[in-house]
Amino acid sequence: MGYHMRWCSFVSGHGLMQLSSMSKISKACRSRWNTKIYFDRLYFRLFSVDHKPVTRCALLLLICIIHSIGGAHSASAQVTTEEWLAQDNATGNWGDLRDRLNQAGIDPELNFTTDLLANPIGGMRQNGAYAGLWYGSTTFDLEKLAGLKGLEFYVGAAWAQGRDLSGDDVGNFFGVAQVFNGRVLRLADVYLQQSLFEDRLTASIGRLVAGNAFAAADAYGNYVNAAVNGNPTGILANVPSFTTSPFSQWGAQVTVAPTQEFYVSAGIYNADADVQEDAYHGLDFTFNPQDGVLGVVEVGYKPNSPAIFNGMPGQYSFGAYFDTTDYQFLNNPQRSRSENYGIYAIAQQMVYQESAGSDEGLTLWGTLTVNPDSEINTAPVTVVGGAIYEGLLPQRPKAATAIGIAYASFSDDLPGQTYELALEANHRFQVGEWIYFQPTVQYIINPNGGGIPDALVAGAEISIDF
Repeated sequence: MGYHMRWCSFVSGHGLMQLSSMSKISKACRSRWNTKIYFDRLYFRLFSVDHKPVTRCALLLLICIIHSIGGAHSASAQVTTEEWLAQDNATGNWGDLRDRLNQAGIDPELNFTTDLLANPIGGMRQNGAYAGLWYGSTTFDLEKLAGLKGLEFYVGAAWAQGRDLSGDDVGNFFGVAQVFNGRVLRLADVYLQQSLFEDRLTASIGRLVAGNAFAAADAYGNYVNAAVNGNPTGILANVPSFTTSPFSQWGAQVTVAPTQEFYVSAGIYNADADVQEDAYHGLDFTFNPQDGVLGVVEVGYKPNSPAIFNGMPGQYSFGAYFDTTDYQFLNNPQRSRSENYGIYAIAQQMVYQESAGSDEGLTLWGTLTVNPDSEINTAPVTVVGGAIYEGLLPQRPKAATAIGIAYASFSDDLPGQTYELALEANHRFQVGEWIYFQPTVQYIINPNGGGIPDALVAGAEISIDF
């Protein structure tokens, strides 16, 4: 907890969370009564004073943590800090209510993730920015609730906050803060999912996020830069109808996995980008396939044989997509073409394992996206790759150290724009099962293809599961 409190105090520039107050808060959390006193005081300071957004968010985060401590201590006076951090969620089991809901077939989840970043060198101007995302969801197991075997209903919503450091200050292509998703409260994905034949066939229909089913890899989540987290920018920047969370479209998708190693997925989605506008808050349910549809196909292989890298986990996938909506020519917006297409390839492989079956070790990964039509695609080719070592520090086996590099080649129809190169190094401190603190350093070379000074970006990402 100390890591992210110190960071929030530094970024906000206010004296509300000085280190001296941390000991007071720690003592206050020893009993439910003292926790309530500090919760009330912080709540008053949060809403009765005109704080900057960064400070307001930091205080809100502090309130939630203290309140969850109070809840844990009130449930059991013997709960230690180690036991609290070992829980799956910050707010615990809600007096066994969470377990009872899960047993009944209802699984609620809530996560808050924030990127607190600044560019002290380079870019269009030097500045700092906060970006935050609250994401809540509930999965209803309809087999438990209504006897409908293998059927689930899912609903999610998001509250996006903050500023876009890349768009406002750095001026680069690969967003430096993957958390930034605008400033809006919106309904996210809402769908039914049916699993059959021992999960060998899974089908979903409703308001879907294409990026949850396609062009994804476990490695992507280890980075703060948005080059691949949550899906490759090389797809999202060129094909807006390919949605990533929390944006969704009407659609249907199916995955067939005849074995544990192989799978084939296909999806088709409404491709009207207008329904994703913030003004609609995710509530524009227009279904107009006559204006365009997006189709995606992916084949994947997840080796599970001792003959391949000694049985260490890996993932290899290849996909293609086709969109029938209108795309304007880059050099002449008066002209358009009613189709766009592209392909992608993803490889992720653990190459060193500290012990058999362990998650600790070195994983290498790479991603290639190609959108051949340079007349309508901003970045026809992107190449992204990196390395992740989990457990590099013996005393922190769940911590992960990552480096990454992202390259984008811009269309010849964009004068003065050639390429952008983004570098990132970070380390994720897994403070507890439900919280991590991730300092990051990024260096952006030739931002947006040229004309903007190279930029250094530094900061941290914090994520909490409530």
